[in-house]
Amino acid sequence: MSDDVKLVKTLLDIPLFEDLDYTQVQSIVDVGRRESVTPGAVLSEPRTIDERLIVLLDGRLRLESATGDLLDYQLPVRVIGEMGVFTGQIRSTRTVVEDPSDILILDASALDEMLAEDPQMGNHMLANLIKLLYTRLYDVNQEMEHLRETVNRLKSRVQELQPDDPLLAELFPPEE
Repeated sequence: MSDDVKLVKTLLDIPLFEDLDYTQVQSIVDVGRRESVTPGAVLSEPRTIDERLIVLLDGRLRLESATGDLLDYQLPVRVIGEMGVFTGQIRSTRTVVEDPSDILILDASALDEMLAEDPQMGNHMLANLIKLLYTRLYDVNQEMEHLRETVNRLKSRVQELQPDDPLLAELFPPEE
C-alpha cells in the first residue's frame, strides 16, 4: 500500500474529514505538504490568525497558553488550527513540537481554493466543524459543572473551618 493511500485512510478517520469520499480526501493530501518537525519548533503562536491547518500524523505537540503555561498535549491523529482557518479568528494557544513529529500542512489559501471548486466538500467540512465545536462546548460545560461542584464543596468546608473569614465573604458574597 502506498504512503498516499495510507495517509488518505488515516485522514478519513479524522472527524473534520468525516463524510468526505476518497477522492476528496486524496485532493487534500495532494494540496498538503508533509514535514518532519523537531522538538522545540513552534507551529503556531497565540493572538495570530491561522494560515495553516496542521494534521499531526505522528509525534506529540504541546499546547501552551499565551503566557507559556502548559495546557495540554496533542497526540496523533489530530487536526490543529481548524477553527482559525475556517473562522479567521485569532488563536488562543501556542503549539510547540514536544517529540519528533510528522505533520501534514494545508495552507488556508489552497484549502479555500479547493473548497470553492468542491462546495459539497466545504459543506461537509463546515458541518463537521460545527459538530466538533458542539462536542468541545459540551465537554467544557461538563468540566465547568464539575469545577462548580468542587468549588461549592471547598466553600462549605472552609466556611466550617473559618466561618468569619473576610476573604470568604469577598470571594463568595451572600446570595440574595
